[in-house]
Amino acid sequence: MDSKKILWEYFHHLPDGPLRTRACTFLESIRWDELIAFAAAHGQTGSFLPLVGLGHNHMVRIIEAPDGARWLARLELPHVLGRQYCDDILVNKRNAEVNVVRLLQDRTDIPVPHIYALDLSPDNVVGAPFVIFECLSGNSGMDIQMTIPRQHIAKVIRDLARIHVQLSQVRLPKIGSIMRLHADGTVELGPIAGVGGPFDTASQFFKAWAAATQFPRSAEDIQRASGDYAKRILDSVSTFPQSISEISGISVRDSGPFPLWNRDWGWNNTIFDDDLNLLGAIDWEFTISAPWELSAQFPHGISTVPSSIDAPSNYNDDGSPKDAELRQTLEDQKAYLRAIREAEIHIGTDQLLSQALCDRNRHDVARAMGLFEDGKLGLYSEVIKQYGSS
Repeated sequence: MDSKKILWEYFHHLPDGPLRTRACTFLESIRWDELIAFAAAHGQTGSFLPLVGLGHNHMVRIIEAPDGARWLARLELPHVLGRQYCDDILVNKRNAEVNVVRLLQDRTDIPVPHIYALDLSPDNVVGAPFVIFECLSGNSGMDIQMTIPRQHIAKVIRDLARIHVQLSQVRLPKIGSIMRLHADGTVELGPIAGVGGPFDTASQFFKAWAAATQFPRSAEDIQRASGDYAKRILDSVSTFPQSISEISGISVRDSGPFPLWNRDWGWNNTIFDDDLNLLGAIDWEFTISAPWELSAQFPHGISTVPSSIDAPSNYNDDGSPKDAELRQTLEDQKAYLRAIREAEIHIGTDQLLSQALCDRNRHDVARAMGLFEDGKLGLYSEVIKQYGSS
């Protein structure tokens, strides 16, 4: 990888504020010399390049050997937004990602970087949990500002769809986190961070999610940000989890096996070369076995807010979006669905993923759950009404 082509600009362009403060404080707190010593003890002898990469959850730096070989050190940033987890849950979550990577390497052709060494304890000598990965010679979607030139969209959609279908083919008997891989090929499942489990059925999962999940923004914040929609949004936010728990038949396949789902899947965690060829998929920490409705979500880059949740003023009387960019994204979603179907045929598998993607009402409910967790303001009661009228 030519360092001149590394487009790690997100960190340097962060405006002043909590995210930049968090990143700068973290950068200064890490004992980078200890990380270099740890890497050398595991066969990755070198020094850091000056570049610093930043995502929502991690900071990354490249270790370069005298002969030009490179490895990627990825460190976990402190959590500042959304759910706060206890230490035991965080440790399980970190271990689960390592197990997911190894599971994907065993059962799929998805290009995931090799893990060379790691220390997942937050109390280690470096100062944060870290993993040393194979360094792929490209840039992530975050590095290119999540912008794919139109001449490359079809190729990127096709490549992501092939990975999505392979993910859906790794099916496990329960819903949960991947806690341990046994020598006989079986997988031990454990609780999902902030939700619990493992669960035998999708219904159990949805009820547990509803009981555990709260909207991460205060009533005052919602009122300030919502304008004329404030009362409707407050009412909607307060009732949404309970509505999820009361939906009958929310999943078309209540019993397993269940597919893998990466909640953070999309262009942001995909590595591309300069010609937008897909080199690898990274950051699997939010991957679990999940109900089909969660698995069948569009990747970040072409995901949208369901129209039933969005502000009515964003749409024409006929229901079509006023925004040209949104109209194009909806066309890209149609292309993605076609690519999913083509990949299913090519692999010779069933069509459960494409069927779930086509079920718009269930898809929108599952999408709304993720937006709710993220604190996205919206009319969540409307997606429940839409589902109930189907």
